[in-house]
Amino acid sequence: MQWKIILEGTDEFGSAHRSELTIDKDLTRLSAGEIGFSVEDGKAIMAHLQQTVVKQQCEAYVLMSRFCMNCENFRRIKDYSKRKIRTVFGCVEVKSPRIMNCRHCLPHFCDAWTVLRDVCPDQATPELMERSARLGSLLPYRKAAEVMAEFLPIKPTESFVTLRHRTLKLGERLDERARERAWFEPPSTAERRQMELNLPNDPEREFVVSIDTAHVRASRAEAGRNFEIVVARCGRGGRGSRPGCYFTTADTSKCELQSRTLQALQSEGYAGRGQVTVLSDGAEIMKRLPKALPQPTAHIIDWFHIAMKIQPLQQIADHVVRWRGEGSSEMAEVDADVRSLKWKLWHGQTDRALQQLETMTSEFAKLREGGNLSATRLLHLAYPLLTYVRLNKGAIVNYGARYRSGRRVATALAESAVNSLVTRRMVKRQQMHWSKRGAHLLLQVRAAVLNGDLRERLAYEPPRQAHRSRFAWMLEPTPPLLMTA
Repeated sequence: MQWKIILEGTDEFGSAHRSELTIDKDLTRLSAGEIGFSVEDGKAIMAHLQQTVVKQQCEAYVLMSRFCMNCENFRRIKDYSKRKIRTVFGCVEVKSPRIMNCRHCLPHFCDAWTVLRDVCPDQATPELMERSARLGSLLPYRKAAEVMAEFLPIKPTESFVTLRHRTLKLGERLDERARERAWFEPPSTAERRQMELNLPNDPEREFVVSIDTAHVRASRAEAGRNFEIVVARCGRGGRGSRPGCYFTTADTSKCELQSRTLQALQSEGYAGRGQVTVLSDGAEIMKRLPKALPQPTAHIIDWFHIAMKIQPLQQIADHVVRWRGEGSSEMAEVDADVRSLKWKLWHGQTDRALQQLETMTSEFAKLREGGNLSATRLLHLAYPLLTYVRLNKGAIVNYGARYRSGRRVATALAESAVNSLVTRRMVKRQQMHWSKRGAHLLLQVRAAVLNGDLRERLAYEPPRQAHRSRFAWMLEPTPPLLMTA
């Protein structure tokens, strides 16, 4: 049986257009399960329809561009060339004329321009660019190209190189939109206290920035073997509340971190009011952020990193006590001291914890001189913990009270953001080496895709400002009070 698909339409000038497509469906192949239209039939239908519609639209656009609004005559066509426009339903090749200037309006100025150059400057529709970037950010480039060729009528020339180029191109545009938003719509950075009703321990008053760093294998063009990517997630402070939006950057400068964080906070509803808390693991790069944000901004060390530094001490002490017996070992007191140290840090008693750590290290040193191997291992673990607590003394708070009030005490959101944004795409089972710029641009697209605002961010346009002459201030009257002053 033959099926005939007829496409009819009328353009802007009242002309009728008609196109036909015939598809054969053999009943003898019905027993093999080939019923209805297949994927290949769908590709052929959509490719044919796309060819017809795009060619008609380009012809109408060329005809409208030839018409001169001043003298109401048609401009002459100098010559023709071919232009390929890539869409989600295949590549369409159209005739692209070069149009001369109007000889009646500009008789002494002879020039020609290509009309269709303004249509899809990337030679690909925005929808195809967006689809390519979405798949390229979620899958390896080769796999994403295979998936697109499997379900869309795209030619094999759409390789992984083309898909990578489109993904990075959209990453550049997202960076440009972010810079424009920071310039035309700067968030409030003034020092403002909470202007709402001051409710103590209210998690909804707090905006939490969970931030961490990820290491990516560098390409040969980079200086070292790895480089750092800053990954963060902004949301409300209450445990169980909506996690918030992602943001990431390869630029670890103070201005870049401030701009990215304020834009993310602004998207979560921050308008200069409320408490801002930065949760990090205490890295030196992360200590720049709280100083750059509107004050007052609190910096809190993640409890998970503190607990993981205490855990080996407690495991060794518990093992020695069980092995030698509680009453016949000097390590029984060490086990109790480690548990006491963890309790003091959990309740924010930093000074007492430091005193106890110094006492424990001196006792471990004496036991090591007596030939105790377990004390040697404990001493090697206690020194880094003592240094870590000293360096981050001001960022250790009462985690117990904070946890009981329903607020966050760990950077679980940042750890999950590192896994979702960087690790799955660039580290786990991935053999690629990345340049710093390429990784940064790809992660901009990936973060926008996971946030669900890729199309919204690409469609952002800066507000138009009224034109003001540089000499206008000379003609403006001066207010009387200002003249008196």
